[in-house]
Amino acid sequence: MTQAEFEERSYEAPLYNQLERGQKDIFTPGQVLESRVGFDRGLLLTQAAIWETLGYDAPLRGAALGYYDWPDEWGPPHPRRQLPRFRLNLFLQAKRPEFYKRKPRALRGITTIDAPLWAFRVTKHQQRLLEVLAQKTRGRAHVAYAAAAFHTNSELFTHTKRRTIVQSSTFPSAAALTGHETWYYKEPGAQGAANPNPESIEEQPLLQRVRSLAEQSAVDTGGELAWLDALAANVIDSVGSVETADALQAQFFDDLHTLDRLSEMYELRPSFKAYAQVTLFTLRFGLTWLVLGAG
Repeated sequence: MTQAEFEERSYEAPLYNQLERGQKDIFTPGQVLESRVGFDRGLLLTQAAIWETLGYDAPLRGAALGYYDWPDEWGPPHPRRQLPRFRLNLFLQAKRPEFYKRKPRALRGITTIDAPLWAFRVTKHQQRLLEVLAQKTRGRAHVAYAAAAFHTNSELFTHTKRRTIVQSSTFPSAAALTGHETWYYKEPGAQGAANPNPESIEEQPLLQRVRSLAEQSAVDTGGELAWLDALAANVIDSVGSVETADALQAQFFDDLHTLDRLSEMYELRPSFKAYAQVTLFTLRFGLTWLVLGAG
């Protein structure tokens, strides 16, 4: 077994960049909400909450445009009319792969996959949170892992340059890995095997899968942002529903208490607060939040 030469962050940055820029209907909520309805303020409060939970009264010295108030007249006169129609949220958890020249003993009973292959291990508490999140947001979001179907730095650089990271990655859903500890795969997509109790698993490729799910989801017209309130409630409920408490859960709820206090201080309107709550969740638990719009 050989560990990938690159770290998760080195892989996930070009992955998410290519997911967004390579698909016209996939984007980060912040790209639209911050630029069109002034959600920079919501992000500012999110970051302020993070700093305070780390023991600082204010962000450390430096400069960022998001920390400065925009003029009242900034932005389009009718921003809500220009919002896209939201169909589905996508939460992704990136993983660092391991490379196997020979078939692991754990897969001896599986004939649908052979070496050479890659694998990533599932963290029990993290997996449980993702399972609950998938359940709580059913019809509103899809939750999946992402890992490279390659393991060397040279391959990472090549796929980054050619913009083929997405086509060269595996994306098993969190729900598919329920009860398992490791995901094994021989090629990109979502076909592979999991153990213990070895099981062959095959799902649709990520983009095909989320578009199919999006077609079944109710379309937000863009006129209101109530979907953010519902999503934030689902996310908070998910964290509170995980049976085994850990430090991250405690820190997340501390973040929310700080955000509550700051939102009162700054009179943050509900949709801004909901956006900040989901952003806090993704920051604390290391997830990336993307959105599919209606084409």
